[in-house]
Amino acid sequence: MLNRSNPLIPSILALLRQYPLGISEHEIMQQLGEHAGFGNIGGNGQLPLFQKHFLIMNGLYQLQQSLWKEEQLALEISPLKIALTTLGADDSGSHPAISDSAKLSRYYLNWRNLDETSENDVIELHQLFWERFSTLDGRADALTTLGLGEDASAETINCCYRKLAAEHHPDRGGCSERFIEIRQAYEQLKDFKAP
Repeated sequence: MLNRSNPLIPSILALLRQYPLGISEHEIMQQLGEHAGFGNIGGNGQLPLFQKHFLIMNGLYQLQQSLWKEEQLALEISPLKIALTTLGADDSGSHPAISDSAKLSRYYLNWRNLDETSENDVIELHQLFWERFSTLDGRADALTTLGLGEDASAETINCCYRKLAAEHHPDRGGCSERFIEIRQAYEQLKDFKAP
């Protein structure tokens, strides 16, 4: 099940070598176009796009493992850039990207995740992604409103909120609009649940 052959691998590898500064997954998908390796994927909806995405990511993660084992080439896989890199003489013997992306690698190397995913599953995954993105984006804005960094602890957030609320409270001569802004930011952060 885990070792199914992926017919896209030779073409993906050729693209990685053709673009030494990196290429995005979107560009890989465009370059592969109607590649025979996509088989009978077609139709409307989000499922065909997911299936093509899965095949590309599966190929990338298979390549990441084999290129490291066979050639000591590191394949960095991120949402916007996929690139082959060589390690210098003083680099360690382990590939940092493989350990950083272990969960994603396990997901994309398991062919059942392709075979058993339905159109409804893809729609639900898409909705969950945007909900999480919206929450994270809102958290960043709320932290900025309070003048805090992304690594602020719950205790730091509470202390900062109390200080700013006291300083800007309308009953103490502060601006009501700024006080409301501070309160909304605090509520956003208070309700935030880490993923």
